[in-house]
Amino acid sequence: MVTIKDISRLSGFSVTTVSKALNDYPDIATKTKKRIKEICNEVGYIPNATAQSLVSKKSYTIGIIFEEMSGVGLQHPLFSKILESFKREVENDGYDILFLSNQSGNRSTGSYYQHSIRKQVEGILVLCAEFNSEEMEELYKSKIPMAIIDFHNEKILNVTSSNEEGVKLAVDYLISLGHTKIANIHGSLQTYIGEQRERYFVEQMKAHGLAVSQDYLVSGELFTKEEGYIAMKQILQLEDQPTAIICASDMLAIGAIKAIQEVGLNVPEDYSIIGFDGINAGQLISPTLTTIRQDTEQMGVTAAKNVLKMIKSKKRMRCGNTITVKTSLLEGETTKEL
Repeated sequence: MVTIKDISRLSGFSVTTVSKALNDYPDIATKTKKRIKEICNEVGYIPNATAQSLVSKKSYTIGIIFEEMSGVGLQHPLFSKILESFKREVENDGYDILFLSNQSGNRSTGSYYQHSIRKQVEGILVLCAEFNSEEMEELYKSKIPMAIIDFHNEKILNVTSSNEEGVKLAVDYLISLGHTKIANIHGSLQTYIGEQRERYFVEQMKAHGLAVSQDYLVSGELFTKEEGYIAMKQILQLEDQPTAIICASDMLAIGAIKAIQEVGLNVPEDYSIIGFDGINAGQLISPTLTTIRQDTEQMGVTAAKNVLKMIKSKKRMRCGNTITVKTSLLEGETTKEL
């Protein structure tokens, strides 16, 4: 097996110089680093990652905290896309990702913060966690560079879609089609996006001079298809029926469509439906879903670039910095003019 001493002998440089070159020390000339790395490639020498991290104090690892509450895990159609673009971006910069857990089977492995320190992660991306838990607060107070998707905390960088813009696009579009009796199947108001999308819906309706009946505000809690189905069943029982429904996620919209079709009614003939996400599943159903598309690619890339920036500058973005990514209306077949 090729050792660092072999590289020293072949290159003519000392073991110390070789070690510094492989750990990218600034006091080693670029030409020297290049020559040493060329020799390593020629003879198949692979530096010991653990030893390198001890020397350089860099693990080239970014942690991921992903707690998906609806049960679909990494198959989640929205967050899997954000993760993929995040992963691709950090890998292009030489970083690996590591999923952080506070449980191994039925055994606690310590807090997320303890796990992060133990694994020497240099930064963290947080998705779908219990954002307000004591364990997460412990992490927020640390100095680890971090970005959160779809949550606001005054200490952490938040990357989110422009929920206000997206809801406005949906409301304006339905009104342009002649709809004034519009219901809203929203997510849990205990979540950041659930509260935001429901609040902006009410604001936009009022901005158009339209009353919002409390009966037209129905919870879909965890944004799932099943909850969209249950929420739509509740709407179908109302005496005063809406002509259109805006849903806080595409999965809620797909569930609502199923409930409508089960009672012999049709979309968009009887109800116009708009989702929010732009996931592939919405374009595979019949009729295809009109939705507010989130740019998941840009969300993942934006989070990655900013985490990498914080790592390199050794400064964490604080004070509740929020980066919003633009949304767009994707016209499908689930809406029609009255």
